[in-house]
Amino acid sequence: MADRVDFYFRQRVTEAELDLAFALLEKADRDLAADLNIYGIVTGAVPAPHSPVPDLTVDLTAPARAYDNLGQRMFFGTGQTVDCAVDLVGIPTDVATVGNERWLGIFLRFKRLLSDPRTDGNSQQVFFRRDESFELVVRQAPEGAIGVAPKPALQADELLLCDVRRRPGQTQILVADLDTSRRQAFIFAQGSSVSVVTGAWSILAPLAATVQASLDEVDAELRDHFTAAARRHAATAIDYAAHGFVGAGNVQAAIDEVVDDLTTGAVGSSGATRVGVDASAGAPNALAAGTVKTQLAALLGFLNTHVSAATGAHAASAIAATAHNNIAGINVQSQLQEIVTDLLATGASAPGAGLVGVDAIAGAPTAIGAGPLRAALVTLLGGLNGHVNQAAGAHAASAISVADAGNNLNAVNVETSLAEILDAVEGDHFRGNEANPGQHRTIRQPALGGSKALILDSNASGTAPTHLRIYADSDSVWFTLNASWNGAGWTRDSTLYNSAAFRFGRNSLEFLHDFNNEATFTTWDRSWNLPMSSTTNSAFELTGSVQEIGRLGMEYSNADNATRTLAGGGATNFRNRFPASPSSITFSSLSQSSGFTGNPSTFTVDRDGFGYFSYQSLPGFGTVWWFGTYTAVA
Repeated sequence: MADRVDFYFRQRVTEAELDLAFALLEKADRDLAADLNIYGIVTGAVPAPHSPVPDLTVDLTAPARAYDNLGQRMFFGTGQTVDCAVDLVGIPTDVATVGNERWLGIFLRFKRLLSDPRTDGNSQQVFFRRDESFELVVRQAPEGAIGVAPKPALQADELLLCDVRRRPGQTQILVADLDTSRRQAFIFAQGSSVSVVTGAWSILAPLAATVQASLDEVDAELRDHFTAAARRHAATAIDYAAHGFVGAGNVQAAIDEVVDDLTTGAVGSSGATRVGVDASAGAPNALAAGTVKTQLAALLGFLNTHVSAATGAHAASAIAATAHNNIAGINVQSQLQEIVTDLLATGASAPGAGLVGVDAIAGAPTAIGAGPLRAALVTLLGGLNGHVNQAAGAHAASAISVADAGNNLNAVNVETSLAEILDAVEGDHFRGNEANPGQHRTIRQPALGGSKALILDSNASGTAPTHLRIYADSDSVWFTLNASWNGAGWTRDSTLYNSAAFRFGRNSLEFLHDFNNEATFTTWDRSWNLPMSSTTNSAFELTGSVQEIGRLGMEYSNADNATRTLAGGGATNFRNRFPASPSSITFSSLSQSSGFTGNPSTFTVDRDGFGYFSYQSLPGFGTVWWFGTYTAVA
């Protein structure tokens, strides 16, 4: 119930007394909320990047309901957008130093919405309606190094919706920049404040008779059970549906029955009769699908038939043989060994070649008569030595014919072929009787084919970093260091060094660099391309990771005698065309006047450059200036 006042007969009620009556009712309402611990954000007010295009504002969902520490209710029925570029007193929240970050806090606090203005008896304007309302405020903490920058302190009469991270040169607040870990959400009651009765429990033994302690105990019991640390089921307690030859009703009995049935050797019901096997093809014998027992029986039958029948396998020493010619052994084993020994003999009196015959072979001027192979070899050796050792045995080059006149040669003998080769070579080389003997005059090559034809391969330095190759394809000539073309990609000579290339094409020039030192690659890590045939051709276009550092400056002068806010800015072109708009542009001051506030801001950023601006408040006839560097990263 509420504190109350008792109005009496003929009382002249004052404004303060009427206000007090309503204030007491309002206080009772809020005391009830505070006593019930109704505190925090109940629904809504969930932060998200601004839609449809993110910028430096944050959208909050609606409807939203919340109660602060005093039990004051706050509500908004439509979505809200919070500007995070400045804080609640209008100070910019930019981060000036590269490598730093700043945390902002978006807070919700209670306020009265005044409306329905009226004029009282003293001719003063008062607001008759003072409705419950809200306001959103942004508080900022000091900037600090990434990972250790502080967050804004929580406020006793405000509710924190979320923390927001600001970065140098930031133009958009994204999902990764929103942190709701400290969000003061509504909690009706702590689990540690709700009691339970544990007297009839047989398993759970919580440390305290509260919901929180009981849930902790349940979690511990489930963890022990699921990790098999404790509370494991006995195999006899796990049901099993009878199947096949197993008739047991639980896992323990089923496993015992399987082991017993597989290990038994009982006639007609041994373990082998319970293990199936598929068919095995073979010739002359094959095994049909069935059980291990049936296939073992079939194999035993095949083996016994083979060994006991006339077709059984016998050792070679058990097979008799009759001595013949120079072979004296009396069984297959000894005769085969004797034949091998005789054929391998190298003695002058009885070599193996003397045991192998050959028929007569006609020829002129040398022929081979019928006889042993050794005699034929002696005849061939004598004829060859006589041909080589006699002066008359040497053939004239013109008498040695060339069977195949291909390979761009038209000659039909060695002499004319050599002359034709010399005629072809001396046109592009210096001869011995000329200056620069042995060197090239001109190197001419036909079409070599392939996706990239190799023109030159030079490792004159003997080291991988300067192993030079020149390739040609249908559009360009490539000069590479520490990289060769394998038909589908590039292969390094050594992974200890970077690779580089220069491509000279009909329509563009390009420098290429690869620094990841992988054994093979298809795409170069960085490239600088000058598109000579394109309409835009004034600068190299870059691909890969890019970082450019340049300089810019700005100066303001107030020509008025009073303090004025002046706007200034300019534009900067990058030295090369970036592959895409930079992911970040940060500024660092080299020198600036004492009255200059903050760093410049960017706008209209693209791959060719960016614009920059700043608003400065100057006293009458005052001048401020800023000079520094920008770092653009893509």
